[in-house]
Amino acid sequence: MELKETLSKVQIEGLDSAYFEQGKITHCKFIAAKKKVVLELQLPRTLPLEQLQCFNDGLIQLIGCPVELRISADVCDLDSGEMLKYCKYFSEHSRYGQGLKDAIPTVKDQVVDCLFTDETLKQQALACREELDHFMQNAGISYDFEFSCRAASFTQIEVKMPKEAPKPQAKPAYSADKPSYRSRRTKMEDYTVLALKEINDEIQNVQFTGTIFEKDSITIKKTGNEIQTLYVKDNDDAITCKRFESARCPKEKLNEVGVGDDVRVYGSVRYDSFSKELVFFPDDIVKLEKKEEEQDTADVKRVELHCHTNKSEMDGVCEVEELVTQAFKWGHRAIAVTDHMACQAFPKAQSCAAKLLKGNKDREFKILYGVEMNMVDEFLTIIRNPRADSLSDTAYVVYDLETTGLSCSFDHIIEFGAVVIERGEIKETKQLFVKPPVPINAFISEKTNITNEDVAQAKPFAEVAQELVDFIGDKVLVAHNATFDYNFLNEELKRIGMAPLTNPVVDTLDLARALHSDRRSYRLGNIARHYRITYDEEVAHRADYDADVLASVFMLMIKECKDRGAQTVADLQNLQDKKAFVKVMKRHVNVIAKNQAGLKDLFKLVTLSNTDYLAVFGKANSKSSGEEFLAEPRILRRCIQELRENLLIGSACYNGEVFELAANRNQQDLEAAIAFYDYIEIQPLENYRPLVESHSLPDTDRLKQVLMRIIRTAKKLNKPVVATGDVHYCKKEEKILRDIYIQTQGIGGVRHPLYIYDKERRSRTVTPDQHFLTTNQMLQAFDWVEDRQLAYELVVEAPNAIADQVEKVLPVHDKLYTPVIEGSEEKLKTICYENAHKTYGEVLPEIVEKRLERELNSIIGNGFAVIYYISHLLVKKSNEDGYLVGSRGSVGSSFVATMSGITEVNPLIPHYVCPDCQHSEFITDGSVKSGFDLPAKKCPKCGAEMIVNGHDIAFETFLGFEGDKVPDIDLNFSGEYQDKAHAFTKTVFGEDHVFRAGTIGTVAQKTAFGYVSGYAEEMGLENMRQAQRLRLANGCEGVKRTTGQHPGGIIVIPSSMDVYDFTPVQYPANNPDSEWKTTHFDFHDIHDNVLKFDILGHVDPTAMRLLQNISGIDPTTIPMNDPETMSIFNSVDALKADPRVYGEATGAVGLPEFGTKFVRGILELTRPSTFSELLRISGLSHGTDVWLNNAKDLIDGGLTLHDVIGCRDDIMTYLIEKGMPKKDSFFIMESVRKGKGLKPEWIELMKENNIPQWYIDSCLKIKYLFPKAHAVAYVMMAIRIAWFKVHHPYWYYVAFFTLRCDAYEIETMVKGMDAIKRRMDEIQAMKSNPETKRQVTKKDEDLYSMFEACLEMYARGYRFSNIDIDKSLATEFRVLPDDLKTIIPPFTTVDGLGANVARSIVEAREQGEFLSKEDLLNRTQLSQTLMRKLEVLGTLEGMQEENQLSLF
Repeated sequence: MELKETLSKVQIEGLDSAYFEQGKITHCKFIAAKKKVVLELQLPRTLPLEQLQCFNDGLIQLIGCPVELRISADVCDLDSGEMLKYCKYFSEHSRYGQGLKDAIPTVKDQVVDCLFTDETLKQQALACREELDHFMQNAGISYDFEFSCRAASFTQIEVKMPKEAPKPQAKPAYSADKPSYRSRRTKMEDYTVLALKEINDEIQNVQFTGTIFEKDSITIKKTGNEIQTLYVKDNDDAITCKRFESARCPKEKLNEVGVGDDVRVYGSVRYDSFSKELVFFPDDIVKLEKKEEEQDTADVKRVELHCHTNKSEMDGVCEVEELVTQAFKWGHRAIAVTDHMACQAFPKAQSCAAKLLKGNKDREFKILYGVEMNMVDEFLTIIRNPRADSLSDTAYVVYDLETTGLSCSFDHIIEFGAVVIERGEIKETKQLFVKPPVPINAFISEKTNITNEDVAQAKPFAEVAQELVDFIGDKVLVAHNATFDYNFLNEELKRIGMAPLTNPVVDTLDLARALHSDRRSYRLGNIARHYRITYDEEVAHRADYDADVLASVFMLMIKECKDRGAQTVADLQNLQDKKAFVKVMKRHVNVIAKNQAGLKDLFKLVTLSNTDYLAVFGKANSKSSGEEFLAEPRILRRCIQELRENLLIGSACYNGEVFELAANRNQQDLEAAIAFYDYIEIQPLENYRPLVESHSLPDTDRLKQVLMRIIRTAKKLNKPVVATGDVHYCKKEEKILRDIYIQTQGIGGVRHPLYIYDKERRSRTVTPDQHFLTTNQMLQAFDWVEDRQLAYELVVEAPNAIADQVEKVLPVHDKLYTPVIEGSEEKLKTICYENAHKTYGEVLPEIVEKRLERELNSIIGNGFAVIYYISHLLVKKSNEDGYLVGSRGSVGSSFVATMSGITEVNPLIPHYVCPDCQHSEFITDGSVKSGFDLPAKKCPKCGAEMIVNGHDIAFETFLGFEGDKVPDIDLNFSGEYQDKAHAFTKTVFGEDHVFRAGTIGTVAQKTAFGYVSGYAEEMGLENMRQAQRLRLANGCEGVKRTTGQHPGGIIVIPSSMDVYDFTPVQYPANNPDSEWKTTHFDFHDIHDNVLKFDILGHVDPTAMRLLQNISGIDPTTIPMNDPETMSIFNSVDALKADPRVYGEATGAVGLPEFGTKFVRGILELTRPSTFSELLRISGLSHGTDVWLNNAKDLIDGGLTLHDVIGCRDDIMTYLIEKGMPKKDSFFIMESVRKGKGLKPEWIELMKENNIPQWYIDSCLKIKYLFPKAHAVAYVMMAIRIAWFKVHHPYWYYVAFFTLRCDAYEIETMVKGMDAIKRRMDEIQAMKSNPETKRQVTKKDEDLYSMFEACLEMYARGYRFSNIDIDKSLATEFRVLPDDLKTIIPPFTTVDGLGANVARSIVEAREQGEFLSKEDLLNRTQLSQTLMRKLEVLGTLEGMQEENQLSLF
C-alpha cells in the first residue's frame, strides 16, 4: 500500500510528507493480546528522530492504541547530531540504556562510534547492546555501533534539520578489506568465572565453559540477518545463548562453532522478553580443545558384569553403544549387557563391538549377553510341615512377633503375642515382652510403640523360651508372613541351643494371595478390611493386637477354605492354581549365555517369561495406553534349572534372594540359596544406600556385615564373588536422567522401585550413584574391605574369570535365512515364463527374454526365489477371494514380480502389445516416459486394439546394483482382507514359524519434556531454564516404554530352524489376548536375517472391491489413458460441475494421493496431462525437500515437470542417458534418495558429463526420494478411482463417503451447499485466527476435507437424502434406487452411533418393519440418547410413539 496515499487522507500536525514520498506500508497487524498495532514500513531513507516521533504520536492519536513501528530504509545517512538525539531518546526510554545518555556518537563509514569518558558508563552501555541494536533496527538505522572510552574535550555539535529531503542514494557496501571486529571489549581475565548452576540473575561480564548440544537459527526477513541460538551445557545445568549477525559478528563467526564443540563463552546474562527467561548474550565464544576423557589407568582392568541400557523399561537411560564404547576405550576385555527382563539391546551391542574391533583387530574384546530376570518359585508356600489335621478340629496358635529389626540373624524378639483357637473359638491369649541384648532404636520404637522402658523389666528370650514352646505345644502355627515370624522364632531358639519348632505353619499372607488373587495388596490391614474386621492403624504393629486381628481373619478364612473343598491343614496348599507364580515374591537373577547354545537357551527363557509366565495384573488404566497391559515377565526357578547347562547364573543386586537371605535369614537358608548360583554379586556400598535410608538395614556397619557374610559363605561353597556396579547410566552427569524416570509413572501408573512415596523424605533423598566405574574407582568403592587382596579379587580377578568362561557369542546372524518351499525356484520360473508367453507370444521379444533371464538368475542365485513365490501365493489367494492387491515400494521395479502376478506395475520400457496375436513394439528412443502415454494403435498384424504398458524402471532400484540385496516386498491388501492374508501365512509355514514383526515403543521428545516438567515440579525446580529442560528431554528420549508390532510385518522362520535361533518372542504390549506373538527384537535388528513380508492393510483395494460390488465393473479393465479421466487432473470440465458455485481449479478433490491441498496446489501449478507427469507429481509430493525450495523453484524459473527430479529412478535413468557409467549412476541415485548428497568426485564426474548445475544443486537438497514403482502403483489406483468419478459419479461418491471419511456431520451434509459452505467458513476462520487456531481439532480438519467432497458433489447435481430408517444401510452409503443422483447415508454417520448398533437396526428391520419408536428401541441396541438424535434429524418423522393395540 502506498504510504503517501494513506497520509493524504489524514492530518498529522508537524509531519513533513517529503520524508514519506515513495514509502510503502508492507505489513500491518493488530495484536489483540497486547492491544497494539504493528506497522511495517519501507522508506527511501531513515527518518530524523523528530519526524519519527511525530509520525508515531500522530498514529497513536488516530488509532487510539499503542503503535510499534518497524521501518526498513533504502538509505541510512543520519549524521552524528541526529544519532546523538536517537541515543539520548533510547537512554530515556530503555530499561537498561541510561549509560548511553552521556555518549558522544560519531558517524563514519556506516559505523557509529559511541565515545565515553568513563569505563563504567561504557560497560553499562554494553549491557544493553542487544536492546540498542533492536531499537535502531526498528527505526530503520542500519549503522553498526562501536563503544570506546578515552579522555576527550568535547565541542558543541550543531544539529541542523535538512530543508528538504535529500535524494535516495545507494547504501554503501562494506569493504571486503575491513578487519573483523573484536567482539570482546573487556579483558579476558576481567570476566568472572561461573558455573551455570550459579547463574540465577542478570549479571555482566561473566564467563563459563560448556558443550554446545543444540544449535538453531532464524533469518530476519527484513534484513536477511541471522539470529543464532546455541544451547550450551556443563555437567550440572544448561543455558540458552543468543547471537545476532552483524558487522561485528558476521555469519562466518556464527559458523565457527557447532554441536558437540567445547566452548568458553564470555558475555552477560539478561532477561530476554521473547524467551521470558534469563539468556546469555555472548561477547565472544572461544572454541576449546576437546577435554581429555576419563581413562581407566589400572594395569589390569576389571570387567563389568551388570549393565542396564535404555532397553531396561523406564529405568536405564543410555544407549548400549555408549556403554560398550566406554568399556572398549578404557581397555576392558568385556562388558555384560543385562537389561531387566529383555535382551533387545543385543543387536546394537553386537554391531557396536564389531565396529570397534574393525579398526582394532588385535584387541581382545567381547560382549557378554545376559538378562536380569524376575525369578519366582512355581507355587506359594501356604503350609510348611504339612499335617493331615482336620481344619475344623485342629488347635491353632495365631501369633505375631515384634523385633528389633528384620533380620533373624542379627536382630531379636521384643514382644510375643498369640491367640489360641480351638473349634472356631478363642480359648486363650498370651502377650509378653522380651528383653533384647541390644537397645531398641528410635525407628522400631516409632513403628511398634515399644520403648526400651517397656522391655527394661522383661525377661530375656532364654528365660521365656520354654514358656513359649510349652504354650505352642503341637498346635498348628498361624502367622501373616510366616517366613518372617517362623524363621525368627526358630533362629532365637537355635541361638540358645534349643531345638527349632517343627509344627505345621499356615502362612495367611500366601493363603490370602491364593484365595483373593485379584487383589493388589495383602497387608494384614487390607485383608482384615476385606473381611470387614476393624484394623486400627494407630494400634497396629503390636504383637498382641495383630495376633488378635489375625485370629478373627483366620477363622473366616477357614470357612472360605472349607467352602472351596479343603478338609485338612495339608489341603490348604492345593487351593492355588497354575497362575500362583504371579503372587509369589520375585527375586532378581542374572542369566548370561556362555556360548551360542546358551544364547538360544536364554532366548527360550526370555520367551517363557514374556508368554507362559507373564504376570498380568490387568489393562493399563490410562486412556493413552490403548491396549497396553500392566504386566511383568517372570521366570520359574525350575525353568532356569532345566536350561542352565550353557548359562551362567548370577545372584544380581539387593533385589536378589542372596542379599535378602544374608541380611535377614539363617545360615542354612543362605547356603542353600548360594548353591544355586554360578557366581555371587556384591556391589558398592553406595548401591545399598536406599536400604539404610529406608531402615531395611539399621546402618552401614550392618550392611558391611551382611556383605562379608555373603563373601564368607560363597567362599565356603567355592562360589566366586564378583564386584558389579548395577550400572544404569554411563557417566555420572547422566544420573539426573534416571532420577527423572524414578519420579515418573510407568504404564498404568506403576512406580519405579526407588520411588519414595513419602513426599518429605522424597524431597530430601539423593538416589544412589550407579554410573560405570573404572577399575580404580571400583577398588576405591571397596576400600572398606580390610583384606586388600580380597578386594582386588572381587573387583578384578573374579569378574575376569567369569568373562573367561564365556565364548564369543553372536545374537544376530551374518546372512539371510529364507524359508524353504520345495521346488519354489522352478515353480517361480515356470509361472514367469507362462505369463510372459501369454502376454508377449511364444517367441519372446529379446528385451523381454533378457530382462526375465537376468532377473531370474539373480533372484534364484541369491536364494530369493522362495520370497517371490510366497508373495505370488499371497496375491493369488487374495485375488481369488475377490480382492485386488496393490504393491508398495520398489517391487514394481522387478519384471519377475510383474510376471508372477505380485505387482501390476510393468517396469519394461514403454511398449505396445497385442492382446490377440501378442505382437509387440517397444519404444527404445526414450521419447516416451510411460507406456500409458502412448497413443492408441491398431495391431499391424491382426488389426486388434493394442495394449500399452511399460514405465522404464531399472531392476537395480529393487535388488541393488549386483542384484543381491534382500528383496523387501511390500503389499497393500484390503483392510477387510488383511487378517485373512496374515492367517494364510500360518497355513503355508505353520504357526510356530510365523510371527508378527515386533517393535519397541520408546519415549519421544514431547513425552520426555512432560517427564522433565513433572520432575521439575516434583523437586521444586519450577525455574529450571528451557535449555536445561531441552537437555534433559533429549537425554530422556529413546528409553523403552513398551513394545508393539508392525502394522503388517510378518516374520517367517525357516522350517529347519526355530525362532530361538534368531530372537525370543512375546506378546505385543504384554497383551496376553493377542492372536499373534511378536519377535522380541525390533524387526529392524533382524531384518537381514529372516524373511519379513509386509502384508499391509490399505483403503484402495477395499475401495476397488466396493466399487466392483456395487457397479459390477472389473477395476482391472479400466483404461489408464482415458482422456476425460486424465483431464480432471488439470481442470474440472469433465466433472460438469456448476461453475457458479464451484471454484476448484482441478477435479482432484477426494482422489487418493492427489486430493490434499498440498498436492492440488502442485497440480494447479503444473497442469499435468499425462500419466508420466502424474508419476512425477506423486514422487514430488511424497519426497522430502524435493518440491518445496527445490523443484517448485525450478519450475517457477522455466523448467518443466519432465526436467525436474521426481522419483529416485529418474536420477539413474537421466545420468545414464547423459553418458555416465551405470554403476556411478546407481550409487549417486542411492546416495541422493537417502539424503546423503553427492561426493565431490561425483560432482566432478557429473560436470564432465554436462549435467547442469541446477540438477546437481537439486540433488544436494534432497532428503528422501520416492520409488517410481511405488508411484506407478499409487497413480494406477488413483486413475481407477478418477474414472469412476468422471463416468459413474454416484458409485464414486458412495465409495468415497463410505471408506475415505474419518468424520461426518450429517445434520450439515443433508442441508445442502449453503450450509456446507457456512460450516467450512467457520472452520477456516478458526484456523486463520491466531487466538482460535489451536482450538482446531483433528475432527475439524477431517470434517473440512469431507465437506470439500460434499461441495463438489452438490455442484455436480447430486445430493444427500436424510437417513432413512427403512433404506439406510448400517455402515455404507448407497444410491437411492429410483434416483441415481440421491445418496442415502448409513446409520453410522450419526455422531456416537457405532457399527454394532447400526447393524442391530438393519437386522431388526429385516425381521419386520418398526411399528413405533418404542418398538425400534426395544428391538435394537439404540439408546435413548441416540433415539433423540434420530428424532432431531427427522429420521423418525411420522413414526408413532408406542405400539397400538389392534383388535383385528
